[in-house]
Amino acid sequence: MEYPGFSPWTIIFLIYFNELSKIVSDKSSPILFADVTSFSVANCDRDKFKLHNNEIFNEISKWFCCNLLTLNCDKTYFLHFSTKTDYEINMQVSFDDRKIGTARSLKFFGLTIDSTLTWKHHIIELTATLNKACYAIRSIKPIMSLAVL
Repeated sequence: MEYPGFSPWTIIFLIYFNELSKIVSDKSSPILFADVTSFSVANCDRDKFKLHNNEIFNEISKWFCCNLLTLNCDKTYFLHFSTKTDYEINMQVSFDDRKIGTARSLKFFGLTIDSTLTWKHHIIELTATLNKACYAIRSIKPIMSLAVL
């Protein structure tokens, strides 16, 4: 059976990773898109938050081991969201005895998200990109017609 727009490998990948999200769905909200997998954990109790994070990483570790896969720890990050007035939880996350990097901000589906959910980092990156585009347009303005610009 063929599915329009999907290769057989894509279907196998989706079936394969769909199981991963079900394993930890009682403690987190899994987000799967293409080859990006994220887990969102919410808990107001700091101790339960830490416990759930550790349980999730243990379950993920078991799943990876059972399926003969490895996690790329260099591309895996822990981002703790908090308000500006809330205290940051000092927490080190590890996976198979390797520390997972803690990020203050990261790219998520093209948006730069920071730990306090401000747009500051995204605006800085977007401004730099738009400045380059404006410079390119100003540079070609003398040699291009108005219609082309």
